Amino acid sequence: MQRKGAVVVGYTICVGGLLLTAGSGVAVALGVALVTLAVAAAVLGGGV
Repeated sequence: MQRKGAVVVGYTICVGGLLLTAGSGVAVALGVALVTLAVAAAVLGGGV
C-alpha cells in the first residue's frame, strides 16, 4: 500500500513539474498546488 502511495506522489510531482514548465499563469498555479499537495501527502503519510 505504501508503494502505491509513493507512485501516486511521484506521478503527481511529475505532472506538477510539467505544468510549471508550461508557462501559462494558470498552469503554473496548478503545478505549484499539485506539487504542494503531493509533498504534504507524503509527509503526512509517513515520509518519502
